[in-house]
Amino acid sequence: EISDVEDEVYEEDDTYYINIGLMYGSSARSSVTIKNDEGTFTVNASDVDGSAVYESDGIISVDGTKYRGSIVLKKDSSGLLTVINRVNLEDYIASVIAVEMSPSFNIEALKAQAVCARTYALKNINKHSSRGFDLCASTDCQAYKGVSVESETTNIAAKETAGIVMKYKGEIIDAVYSATSGGYTEDVKYVWGSDIPYLKAAEDKYESKSVYGASWEKELSVEKATEIMNNKGYNLGTVTDIEVTESTEHGTATKLVVTGTDGEKTFTGEGCRLAFGTITLSQAFTVSPIYSETKAEPVYVYDGSKVSGKVSVLSGDGKSKITLDNVTLMGNTKRLYRAKADGPVTGFTFNGRGYGHLVGLSQNGANGMAGAGFLYDEILKHYYKGIELTWI
Repeated sequence: EISDVEDEVYEEDDTYYINIGLMYGSSARSSVTIKNDEGTFTVNASDVDGSAVYESDGIISVDGTKYRGSIVLKKDSSGLLTVINRVNLEDYIASVIAVEMSPSFNIEALKAQAVCARTYALKNINKHSSRGFDLCASTDCQAYKGVSVESETTNIAAKETAGIVMKYKGEIIDAVYSATSGGYTEDVKYVWGSDIPYLKAAEDKYESKSVYGASWEKELSVEKATEIMNNKGYNLGTVTDIEVTESTEHGTATKLVVTGTDGEKTFTGEGCRLAFGTITLSQAFTVSPIYSETKAEPVYVYDGSKVSGKVSVLSGDGKSKITLDNVTLMGNTKRLYRAKADGPVTGFTFNGRGYGHLVGLSQNGANGMAGAGFLYDEILKHYYKGIELTWI
């Protein structure tokens, strides 16, 4: 039990259902194959007058994928079938946990993910109401794959936290989460612009440095950078420079300037990550140019001083860069080096940390905290400031 809810009673008879869009829009079908207690049969769009519901006492499948609950077919404006799974909320949560977080994670991390998934679902319950369902089955909402991904650990995590959600001042929170922070999550205002009191930066000191995305380095050629900008409709000519000009105290880029032969484009907030989204795993990164030829020239300073050539110095936190025409090197027995760049810029090196938007819970960080002995409610209160855990 957790202290916030120990004096309350969750009615197990209270059943909450949620409608999940499986196929819709560009993935809508002209026909589907359904298997339930009555057998296997094909339903064509022409067979459906408005909508149709297919029930099952156990498992029902659509085109070979198994789900709990029932399947609802709705004919859309183009005459195709939108496929919806109407499912018990807790069965939905069990599947989401198994997709969004590895079932091999510590059980306390899985419980934290269960509460996040349940809270997020109820906060965003009407996200796709215009299409006739609550949430979709993709990462645009939360990844959901029905029965096939369920495991013993994720089912336990859903069951042992059944009905528990996070609230801030009595309101269900927007429990966003991402995979890896690389050391710090970020204040939501630097990502999406909103000032939300429970979505503030948090240190992730228990997150393993070996997990995917904890730190990363990517290279981007001038040609590919130019192609990406052109494909996004920014006709900058040939890209000549990419520079992070503003960042947070934790090194999250908040202003990115891309310069080309025909102009420049400034990106802010999450746009810094999305500008070159195939390269940047997160919004916390720095950028440095790659020259056609770079030589390392030794500079010897034994006694007195020596004046170097033009040198760029990046601050340790990656927030600022200064370029000086001359730097005086002092010392007596130290051997120092400086880099001499020749030729035009041929590409850019992105050095960063984290995987995802960095706001809210870090899934790998949660697993690290769980491994260090923290319980799921302690994990959640670390990432979401000032929240309480309570029943739906």
